[in-house]
Amino acid sequence: MSNRYDNKSFTQAKAEPRAPQRRRVHGGSAAQPPMAFDVGYGSAPPAAPVRTWRSTVVGFAIGFGIVLALAMKWLMGYQIDSAQERHEQQKAMRAAAARCYELASNAAINACLKDVEARGREAQ
Repeated sequence: MSNRYDNKSFTQAKAEPRAPQRRRVHGGSAAQPPMAFDVGYGSAPPAAPVRTWRSTVVGFAIGFGIVLALAMKWLMGYQIDSAQERHEQQKAMRAAAARCYELASNAAINACLKDVEARGREAQ
């Protein structure tokens, strides 16, 4: 019966000693540091930016803020329009109630006010 760990890929390979490397300073090679007057030093195209989870979170937060601002703008517009409609309806009901009081008898005034109130409930 063979052991499942008998695979050759799990055997340790001999590590070859590596020569110590110099630290790169300002993008120069390890053998020769870049000079200030080197023509090729600034001509290389910049590397593509690395996307990290922080930049993703910041992008998401900015996008969410924009969506939230647009939603608030729509909501405020809707509330203002609804309030204007409600004020117009109340103004029309007050005008109709004022016309009711121009009638001669109390019975006619009460009937007119009940009719105005019923129409106001239907409008809402």
